[in-house]
Amino acid sequence: MINIGLAQLIMLVMLIGVTTICLMWFYTFYREQRREASRRRIAILCRICGCTYAITRKSAHITVCPSCGSKNERGGLPSI
Repeated sequence: MINIGLAQLIMLVMLIGVTTICLMWFYTFYREQRREASRRRIAILCRICGCTYAITRKSAHITVCPSCGSKNERGGLPSI
């Protein structure tokens, strides 16, 4: 049988808890970065009125702004 003291048991439980929280935080950060990149690929910024609108992935290369009606080229949003 493994002999472990109360101090070591508490330290082990705390280490497991902190590791779990850190891993969950890294996963959430990674997931949000991927979602933001995906949103930026399907979004278009109108060159006339500045309206941002989303398009489907299979739509044409040239789209029409729903706000002002100007034609915009598909290119995504600039990086922050």
